[in-house]
Amino acid sequence: MESSGGITEPPGRGPRVLVVGGGIAGLAVAQRLCGHPTFRHLRVLEATARAGGRIRSERSFGFLKEHLDTFFEPPLPAEKAEAIRKIGFGTNNKIFLEFKEPFWEPDCQLIQLVWEDASPLEDAAPTLRDAWLRKLIGFLVLPSFQPAHVLCGFIAGLESEFMETLSDEEVLQSLTHMFRRVTGNPQLPAPQRVLRSRWHSAPYTRGSYSYVAVGSTGDDIDLLAQPLPVDREKAQLQILFAGEATHRTFYSTTHGALLSGWREADRLIQAQPPGPRL
Repeated sequence: MESSGGITEPPGRGPRVLVVGGGIAGLAVAQRLCGHPTFRHLRVLEATARAGGRIRSERSFGFLKEHLDTFFEPPLPAEKAEAIRKIGFGTNNKIFLEFKEPFWEPDCQLIQLVWEDASPLEDAAPTLRDAWLRKLIGFLVLPSFQPAHVLCGFIAGLESEFMETLSDEEVLQSLTHMFRRVTGNPQLPAPQRVLRSRWHSAPYTRGSYSYVAVGSTGDDIDLLAQPLPVDREKAQLQILFAGEATHRTFYSTTHGALLSGWREADRLIQAQPPGPRL
């Protein structure tokens, strides 16, 4: 999020603010600033192929990690850039399967998968076409809405990224084979439809959410959240950072993104000089 920097605004005009990223954090910033009389010039930049509407950009922390060396000009301070490199950013996808008729019991809420010859500590790149299936931890049974019966599966890591490279037909074939194997029913009907997320393949997200990786600490999150410039006694705020990856307590969560947006909006509001008394 960027303010007008060293530009002197005409009296009564107020600061100009550009919110880069229209996700939850960016919209939280915009929502709070729109309700403040000082911020009359606010624009949200949100990247998408859709034409029209507000300028759009959904650049996430994953995009920032991937384009760190070219996204900022001049570059970020070395210690902030290093914090971005150290904080992890992974992929966790959901796979929704629609069945014409349920094969599970009416009171079933969760279908858990246990692979006898697999270790949960291993996270190697898939070597066989169906090896990604072993990273599926299970399926939630979603509330039934006639005539649809839907399971929601969760998959993370490198296998989740590999799953994104497959076609819908390949995913359906692999999951049908797996369900027939674990149920012992070779005639089990295939799912009618599959719907899945592809967080890693999306060019402006490149993953799902952040985590404290080996070699990183909560201090890196705090450092990432610090606005620029560092010496604010000589210059006003120019760049502020929001998003779940900047919240030390609630990183990797939706509410962490929301709270970080409110935090940076409040920081910007508090940095404004008091208005003239009437």
